Amino acid sequence: MAFLIATPTRDSGELAEHIRARMPDIDLRVWPDLAGPDSGNPAEIRFALVWKPPEGLFGQLTGLEAVSSLGAGVDGLVDHPEIPPDVPIGRLAGPRLATNMAAYLVAVVVERWKKLDGFVSDQHARRWNQWAPEAPPTIGLLGTGAMGRAAADAFDALDFPILGWSRSGKGPDNVEMHAGRDGLERVTAKADYLINLLPLTDQTRDLLDAGLFARMRPDSTLINVGRGQHLVEDDLIAALDRGRPGFAILDVFRTEPLPPEHPFWAHPKIFITPHCASITLTREAAELAVQSYRRVLAGQPPLGRVDRQRGY
Repeated sequence: MAFLIATPTRDSGELAEHIRARMPDIDLRVWPDLAGPDSGNPAEIRFALVWKPPEGLFGQLTGLEAVSSLGAGVDGLVDHPEIPPDVPIGRLAGPRLATNMAAYLVAVVVERWKKLDGFVSDQHARRWNQWAPEAPPTIGLLGTGAMGRAAADAFDALDFPILGWSRSGKGPDNVEMHAGRDGLERVTAKADYLINLLPLTDQTRDLLDAGLFARMRPDSTLINVGRGQHLVEDDLIAALDRGRPGFAILDVFRTEPLPPEHPFWAHPKIFITPHCASITLTREAAELAVQSYRRVLAGQPPLGRVDRQRGY
């Protein structure tokens, strides 16, 4: 039984080393070499760890028993036409991934709430200008899965009011939860910082559109760390120009890397980070991948198995 790593957009060398260190006898193959050093058969591959897999890959893996995403995102896998419906799909979303996301969100929210960039200007001008915000902002979380729960805990520790929205309306006890279209409108209208952490499904695609922006507060901030396909980009530019929302922090995009000519780069009300709000750390990914592989060897589903009908 062979294990394949297929991550064309990422260097998988270090990940492979860590996996081999944990399982020295493993038949580990790294794309594009599906045969491995012993000229094996791609049909021997039973488990594939992937990130943005190349076109045509799964059609060659006729013995595949399970697939796992290297990260939390599985939107490119759950409806993949080459993955048979009976092949389970998992993901490697360890606790560090959620913690890193929470740290990113707290950092960008607090930086804007406390206007720390103004102190940089004051320092350059040698200007003593004492200032502090009077009240904590209200956080709106779209999505309260593992990432949303970690973010909720982090903001709760700062005593920020937190509203949440999910398909089921269920979420952490420290979050005022809402569901449905009416619930989405209430969260959108009340949030000073509206944070999208939703999985990408047919129901959430293009959710961040002109209608949603029109309900946001004029001084609010949109933060998208979900998927680029959640956001209608032209709608956001028009909305920012109208002042609802007042600012946007974007970590994910429809096209990545973001093309140099894209208008987001130069927009004065947009702050960009290059899809790095939370990245699976190599050592943690290797440990989780080995655990998932051993589960498949034992006839169990991979770690983080997703519901292919729901899309997450």
